[in-house]
Amino acid sequence: MGAYILRRALFLPILLFLGSILVFTVLRIAPGDPTDRVLGINSTPAEKQKLRDALGLNDPLPVQYLRWMGGMITFRLGDSIVSDQPIGEQIITRLKVTLQIWIMSVIMGTLFGISFGILSAVFRDTWLDYIVRFMAVVFLSVPAFFSLTLLIIIPSILWNYVPPLQYVSPFKDFWTNMRIFFPPVFILSLEGSAGFMRLTRSVCLEVLSQDYIRTARAKGLREFWVIMRHMFRNAMIPVVTVIGAWIPGIIAGSVILEQVMSLAGMGQYIYQGVLAKDYPVVQSITLYIGALVIFANLLVDISYAYFDPRIRYR
Repeated sequence: MGAYILRRALFLPILLFLGSILVFTVLRIAPGDPTDRVLGINSTPAEKQKLRDALGLNDPLPVQYLRWMGGMITFRLGDSIVSDQPIGEQIITRLKVTLQIWIMSVIMGTLFGISFGILSAVFRDTWLDYIVRFMAVVFLSVPAFFSLTLLIIIPSILWNYVPPLQYVSPFKDFWTNMRIFFPPVFILSLEGSAGFMRLTRSVCLEVLSQDYIRTARAKGLREFWVIMRHMFRNAMIPVVTVIGAWIPGIIAGSVILEQVMSLAGMGQYIYQGVLAKDYPVVQSITLYIGALVIFANLLVDISYAYFDPRIRYR
């Protein structure tokens, strides 16, 4: 196991290097000029050239790339082109909002997806199974931005209620924090978990048809222990794989959630950076998120050995 983790860790710099080149290249070939956001569209070409020289945007691309990577390695991320604020300080300030969204989404989405998928399989072709399958199709079909917008509009129209739109730490006021985060994260989690809810059902139905399940029942083992001891762990490997692939979707969903709910988090920060072509902001955050996704997939691979003891990493 240790050798496997070490080999995967050695691939991390290579993957991040390739990802950094991709991000760097895509930003510069995309249409638009960051100086337009700073100076306005009515600025003269001379003013733009002067600002580009000051920001180092007229330097050769390899020079710009090496300067950026040097700052990433030393954690000196520089300043935003648009706001002229230190990127590192902005990340630290906004990270608490996005981390809460990510953690709550992973916990709630995994809980909903696995538990309802198992219930749907165990009570196959009953009213509970039909309801779970119907809700999964609904949440897969409705876009997150639409459902989150309705979350604000419908309560405001029917009950004249608008949730708080300014971040409050859960350690300062837990209930106000939950009023801000729980409803939108709940909807976001249901939408994300709908896919592996259906997968969990399919895998569990396949496992329940295996001979060792019939043997366990024939020996008189209670149904609860048949499900938990014999079915659950054997059905989890495909589900855990999908959960690992779902993590980038959580990050994308947090961007939508923060925009709709006006929360100053990392998602809103990178969204504004993309619109303004704020190179340092988008490059830095994208690379850090890429490292997080790679690490999460490593944890998913390691978890296979727990769910199936036959798997051994060498």
